[in-house]
Amino acid sequence: MKKALMVLLFASMTLIMFAQEEEGNGRKGKFFLIPELWMSFGSSTYIDIAPMVGYHVLDRLSMGLGPHYIYQSVKSTPYYPAYQSHTYGIKSFTRFALITNAEEWLPIKLFSELFFHMEYEWLSLDEEYYVPPYTGDGRYNYHGILVGGGLSQRIGMYNSVSFTVLWDVSNTGISPYSNPVFRIGFNTFL
Repeated sequence: MKKALMVLLFASMTLIMFAQEEEGNGRKGKFFLIPELWMSFGSSTYIDIAPMVGYHVLDRLSMGLGPHYIYQSVKSTPYYPAYQSHTYGIKSFTRFALITNAEEWLPIKLFSELFFHMEYEWLSLDEEYYVPPYTGDGRYNYHGILVGGGLSQRIGMYNSVSFTVLWDVSNTGISPYSNPVFRIGFNTFL
């Protein structure tokens, strides 16, 4: 039911968007990079690398695609054994800007853009660490849908910083994420 609702919501937003007159702020037809990287070290090591290439289909609508790799390593404790995990896959996103050029009408520069964001992600996870009860040595395919929104602030002409909050609505019961998912990103426009 949730998936059908999400598809319906996305399809209706797309139709409404195509029916609108575009403002023409010059982003349509341009590419941008999102060099997503997260690292933490200590008794638990977590490295998440997910660079993506995006394309502005319209001034307000962008889509993108990229690989995703996660390395996790945890040292043993009296309560948990040590483990090491490699997760890999691919993810794609669709982003629709609800408000653009907000700095022109806001009294202070809080943000440039308010956007709706949706991702589809396929990941191959180590079954041993994600699928209880552990039944063997293998991989598990996770198909996730993350939905949310965020704010973006321009930094110069070709860069921006974005703050995004997403929820995993795939309802599989097995996910590498805990809701909500917070992201801080840096975008470079080409």
